[in-house]
Amino acid sequence: MGIGAEYYLTPFSQRPFSSLYDNFRPAGSLGLRYGIIGTVMITVGVVLYSSRKRIGALVRLGKLKYWLEFHIFLCTVGPFLVTLHTSFKVGGLVSIAYWSMVVVAVSGIFGRYVYVRIPKNIQGQFAGLAAIQQERAALMQSLGTSLGPRAAQVEQLVAGTRTMPRSLFGAIAVAIRHDFTRRGTMRRVRKVLASGAIGSQQRSRVLGIVRHQLDIEHQIAVTVPFQKLFRYWHLLHLPLAIVMFIIVAVHVTVATMFGYGFSR
Repeated sequence: MGIGAEYYLTPFSQRPFSSLYDNFRPAGSLGLRYGIIGTVMITVGVVLYSSRKRIGALVRLGKLKYWLEFHIFLCTVGPFLVTLHTSFKVGGLVSIAYWSMVVVAVSGIFGRYVYVRIPKNIQGQFAGLAAIQQERAALMQSLGTSLGPRAAQVEQLVAGTRTMPRSLFGAIAVAIRHDFTRRGTMRRVRKVLASGAIGSQQRSRVLGIVRHQLDIEHQIAVTVPFQKLFRYWHLLHLPLAIVMFIIVAVHVTVATMFGYGFSR
């Protein structure tokens, strides 16, 4: 059985009698370390990503998406370690911080799903709908040049993926459907190309154009609602993160004042 699993599977009432209690209880030698490491990971993840977004001098230190991935990693593993620190039992004021952390972590994963689907310009800022539509026109022209009359068949398959959502929930549904249907659309495009006398090099180029065009069609559908959704997401994510950090600071202060520390 994994490290600590036996303790965490033991009923709450029986844990004080377990030989693992001194190690895995919240103030235990391992339980306390889980809480400290988890809290540090969350704090570092938030501070680094926020600094990268707001401090111009950090722009050259890698693309924002890589900072976002690192932020998500720290703010996913961190809450897991904090959960181990709680021994899966929270109450009182600390429970507000804990559930705020859970909501922040889950909303962060959802926010990342939304964020990566919003097109951005070379500076990393959200791109406008007009620029995306202009890019689609250029791709359609390139497709026509590469395939000639057969381009109409491929364009018809791409057109079948176009859906303009009428609400934020509709935009989420469109995004999820795109994730599941994109591969099937590409398979049908390959069949169309296989039926014609098209060389492998040209086929590869056309498939690249079609993949890009499918992404563009998806972006046109979700850009406006997802930009709005991302603003709403910030209204939830940021305040809960602030509440979480304030209560954690109170929790750490009180725990220190009452002498909760490493038992060994």
